[in-house]
Amino acid sequence: MTVNPATGNLAGTSIQEQTRQCLKNVSGILEAAGSSLDNNVSATFILRDPEDIKGMNEEWQMWFPVNPPARQGAKLPISSAGVLVSIAAIAAAE
Repeated sequence: MTVNPATGNLAGTSIQEQTRQCLKNVSGILEAAGSSLDNNVSATFILRDPEDIKGMNEEWQMWFPVNPPARQGAKLPISSAGVLVSIAAIAAAE
């Protein structure tokens, strides 16, 4: 989700800001479970607007410059006000 856990607020209004927060959240969850984004094998993203794929990819490539995980995406109605993207990940345990 695109919420900053420290503040409880939506993390920005751009697709890049929200993608960044989603990946920070996924990274934190994986680290708490003893894994990391390096072990991410698959990701699913949901976009409110398919036109945001370019901006999401810009941020995604900064987090996964080499050997990115497999991913699939969908456009679904996201009902939370202001939310542009949601990302779920599957990672191998270390």
